[in-house]
Amino acid sequence: MTHVLQPQATFPRSASSRDARSHAHAAAHVSITHLHFAHPSQPPLFADLSAVFSAPLTGLIGDNGCGKSTLMRLILGELTPESGSVTAPNRMAHLPQDLGLDREQTLAELCGISEILRALQAVESGEYSPELYEAIGDNWDIEERTLTILTAYGFTPAVLVDRDSPKAVRALFARQMRSFSGGEAVIAALVALITSEPEFILLDEPTNNLDSVAKAQLFTALEALPCPALIISHDRDLLERMHVIAELYADRQGLGHLRIFEGNYSTYRQALETEQQAAQRRVTEAKNEVRKAVRERAENQIKLDRNARRGREFERSKRKPGMAMGLDKNSSERSAGKLHTAHESMVADARAAVGEAQKNLRVQEHIYLELAQDALPLGRKVLELHRVKNDSCASTPQNADLKNAYTQNTVSRETQPYKVDYLLQIQDFPEVLILTGPEHLHITGANGSGKTVLLNAIAHANDPDYRSPVPPAYQVLYRLDNTAYLPQRIILDPELTLLETVQRANPGASEQHLRNQLARLLFRRESVHQRIGDLSGGERFRAAVAQVLLANPVPQLLILDEPTNNLDISSVDWLVQALEAYTGALIVVSHDEDFCRRIRIDRTLNLSTKTLGKEPFGESAR
Repeated sequence: MTHVLQPQATFPRSASSRDARSHAHAAAHVSITHLHFAHPSQPPLFADLSAVFSAPLTGLIGDNGCGKSTLMRLILGELTPESGSVTAPNRMAHLPQDLGLDREQTLAELCGISEILRALQAVESGEYSPELYEAIGDNWDIEERTLTILTAYGFTPAVLVDRDSPKAVRALFARQMRSFSGGEAVIAALVALITSEPEFILLDEPTNNLDSVAKAQLFTALEALPCPALIISHDRDLLERMHVIAELYADRQGLGHLRIFEGNYSTYRQALETEQQAAQRRVTEAKNEVRKAVRERAENQIKLDRNARRGREFERSKRKPGMAMGLDKNSSERSAGKLHTAHESMVADARAAVGEAQKNLRVQEHIYLELAQDALPLGRKVLELHRVKNDSCASTPQNADLKNAYTQNTVSRETQPYKVDYLLQIQDFPEVLILTGPEHLHITGANGSGKTVLLNAIAHANDPDYRSPVPPAYQVLYRLDNTAYLPQRIILDPELTLLETVQRANPGASEQHLRNQLARLLFRRESVHQRIGDLSGGERFRAAVAQVLLANPVPQLLILDEPTNNLDISSVDWLVQALEAYTGALIVVSHDEDFCRRIRIDRTLNLSTKTLGKEPFGESAR
């Protein structure tokens, strides 16, 4: 029976245990044999699927909704195939797309050292029992060793903590995972899994929310893995480091197929391009054969018609006896029939050859939207931020600026044009930031620098009941009313259908209009009745975009937090095009460097951990 290690693992207890890794890890693999699977009341997703995953690093790619996460659930044993088999090692580590970390789970619990820490604290307070010493074992330095490992993998809070202060170290391990940024949570969970000595590792979009430094640390860690790993990813930088690319794609009937390509993503793209060029040539040649066969059939029909006409004229001339002419007529009709049948067969065979050739030709469907939007006037004030002065918040917790950052301000209704110095494109912690007109603002910063906290403060600027769990770096003094926010983790009712979700957000739109627009997002026919909970991560994002951008009027300020998380490569291309057509103001947080290079960025706001609140708040921003 396969034992799956979720993001709650045990860090190495001692040097001896770390060195005792089995050499069997190198031989571990996952085998899929003649797998058949279909979701309830759905057409088959996989039929006779077979593959072996044994390379050190295998990248699993494919369009959103093609079945990547379903395949991983089959490997994990969470789903049962209709037929066929899945063979996997006993100890597998799994990092899901959505970590699903308990909001009350602490860092110590995630790392699997909470019992040891409780025993250490009890002994330090003067308690004595054999059970306490048994719980501790040889792990008297577990805090230091765990901090060292977390630091080595780029976990920022471990880097910043004062190791000379036992109180500060204990406070770090006592922090709940919800207090960390998305990137910090991913790093901590990854470290917990990697150090748990698995035989096989399954990762689903591990680079989501990671900054460039954290990604570099992840790449280094993956290269040093003692066991194979199967990684679902759309991150091109990560895919370039793979040894094998496994492509999952759906044919024209929606049936999933799996192909293995030796090499990294660039090698895969080159091989696929060469293959598709050859397939296109075969399709073109087959179509030419059809045209040739149709032409020959038409020429034959003309010839037959001509001969028939001549036969009738000859019959009218009565040059032969009636019996002889009848025999000639029957013979001609038989010959004509055979020739006609032969040409029809040629046309049918040629068309069948086209169909066979087209099976190997990929169809890339394009996603697009028609937005009912008015351009945002130049100079129209969209956002005004004032930096929170919290340098002395440790000694003055009632600091007015910091206190106001937690609470919501009543924004003004300014509409007058406002001049901004656009020459200052990159700003590090400006005292005041004003966004005007259809500007595109990129907010950057390391994991934990407060990007998501600031976005939440901006998004909830008109909500008097909102309270930030962590003080943002800026106080929102003004924000445009007509605003839409797509957070890192899309929250939609999983029980509603896609159509119901979009209808609730756009009650004035007709069902046919919404269906037409959803079709442009590749949600066609009965697919609009899919439950939100059954959609892939990328499909849920498209659903959220549809919910927002199909509104009439379209929001004039769009806020996006890591929008390319879980998106396949073609969907990222679509998002770039959609943002090009969008005429409102944009605020985006993204660590996807390729995506940021492709969209228009007018200004960049660079945050830093030093903009965050310090003690007594003591929590890193998201």
